[in-house]
Amino acid sequence: MKSELSRELSKIKGFDNPKISLEQYITPPQLAADMLHTAYMNNDIEGRKIADLGSGTGIFSIGAALLNGEVTGFEKDQEAIKIAEENAENLRVGNAVEFKKIDIENVEETFNTVFMNPPFSVHTDSGISFLRKAVNISDNVYTVSHPNARQAIKDFVKKSNHRITAIEDYEIILPPTYGFHTEEGRKTKVDVIITRKED
Repeated sequence: MKSELSRELSKIKGFDNPKISLEQYITPPQLAADMLHTAYMNNDIEGRKIADLGSGTGIFSIGAALLNGEVTGFEKDQEAIKIAEENAENLRVGNAVEFKKIDIENVEETFNTVFMNPPFSVHTDSGISFLRKAVNISDNVYTVSHPNARQAIKDFVKKSNHRITAIEDYEIILPPTYGFHTEEGRKTKVDVIITRKED
């Protein structure tokens, strides 16, 4: 199932004009498929209410919809939403996922599960802002983050109503996204962190 999901997600189109101010990178299909498959096996997708915070061109939203989740993607960039909606149609889940133009700070609905690959720049705390919103609105969070943010995330979660249930380290290859990227593909280490609301 995971390899089939990865194949489907590899059909998703990325950003036409990625905005560096929003740290717009596409999540590699294999990484997204791995996270989604783990969540599916944990009973956190099928028949559940799913949020994708900072949904970009829709890889988590579409993947969760393919696995029978009830999905809403939240994104503040209208260009990204337009591509995400086209991607959802192309993968035949246009009716199963809704994309909303909104800053994630203004999301007030509650969900069973959140997926996100937020902008974890080491220069800003926007990644923690995403995490703060995620633990406030959901029971389960699956997030990609930068390894340098690991301790800050641990410290934050310790003070929240969630607990960390897994931290997995991955090495991904990021394609050249911006003009100043000269390498064919850059190997980058990332963390995948799972948190659950404590009873």
